[in-house]
Amino acid sequence: MAFEAAKNLVKDLKRKGFESYLVGGVVRDFLMKRPFSDIDITTKAKPYEILKLYKSVPTGLKYGTVTILFDNHKFEVTTFRLDGPSSDFRHPDSVIYSDNVLDDVNRRDFTMNGILMDEFQNIYDHVSGIKDIKDKIIRTIGNPDERFNEDALRILRAVYFQSKLGFKIHEDTLSSMKRNNHLLKELKMERVLTEMIKILKGPFLKDALTTLINCELHNYLPGLKKGIEYVQTLDEMPYVDTFFALSFTLNDGIIPSTWPFSNIHKNKYKKASYLAINHPEITDHILYQYGLEISILANKVNFYLKKAPHLERKITSEFKNLPVKSIVDLALTSDEIVEFYHKKPGAWLGKLQRQLVIDILDKKIKNTKEDIIKYLERSEKLWNKQLEK
Repeated sequence: MAFEAAKNLVKDLKRKGFESYLVGGVVRDFLMKRPFSDIDITTKAKPYEILKLYKSVPTGLKYGTVTILFDNHKFEVTTFRLDGPSSDFRHPDSVIYSDNVLDDVNRRDFTMNGILMDEFQNIYDHVSGIKDIKDKIIRTIGNPDERFNEDALRILRAVYFQSKLGFKIHEDTLSSMKRNNHLLKELKMERVLTEMIKILKGPFLKDALTTLINCELHNYLPGLKKGIEYVQTLDEMPYVDTFFALSFTLNDGIIPSTWPFSNIHKNKYKKASYLAINHPEITDHILYQYGLEISILANKVNFYLKKAPHLERKITSEFKNLPVKSIVDLALTSDEIVEFYHKKPGAWLGKLQRQLVIDILDKKIKNTKEDIIKYLERSEKLWNKQLEK
């Protein structure tokens, strides 16, 4: 078990003469009796000392972080440190190693993440983090303006913890978030997107959206402002893809290029927004052209916008019963059509196949060899003229 291995690593570091503790989310979640995955360790040992003593990799040497492989588990171990000023509002330009764990605790983000635990599960709380956990409060350690100027992503992290835990953000921290909302412009959009997705997955999303609005953070989230304001009024929160597709629908179908979505997600949101705006009724032709996933997503968008009933089951059933889902599903193959016309394959073939699909979806003919051949025989003169062009 990773937790036991982490405690054993702390014990081993101390045996070697280095004061060490578990810190951060693992301690917070342990106290809250919540499951945890990432386990961070803080230590008096310097990186070069750790690298000599353990099988390890210098994953963040600039910031004093080394990843140790111990008891078949990987742990990020960071030296006690003080952070220098930050020019990118995300990472310190330099760090100063310290022999005092309090220096390390006081540079961290929120009180609930500044609690220490030793190998015997004894708790050391120098920032009243336990009280804030009991009171369900998100509060920065020390001056919130300083914390957010050191790392502007902490502003969104506060919103994420609210969405995840349902805690309230302390008044001083909240005021500072609004005061420093412009710092979001300094962040890389990859980090903003990652944090937004985590926010959107939280069970207390409605509260988090309220904070984004009240702190005017949504002004710095391109193309999402109208979506955030609208979704915040709903009783039922949408899932991540539906939220983005809905937001971009309200943004006139425009997906700002600043968002680093994968091509797959960008295409999905673009097509779903287009359908939601221009084709609120999902027909067989729409299903054929856009597929099941995008058709359902467009319907969900219009459902949340109160422009259509929720029809996921009906759309799924209709897609399943489509007589043809792609050109390769045509009962008459490309070779058989070419043989019928005694022509060489060319652009004409695709044009003919697309028309066959349209007529099948319109139920003018059935998708059987017999019906398609009869159709070709009836339309031979017309198509021969088309083929001669």
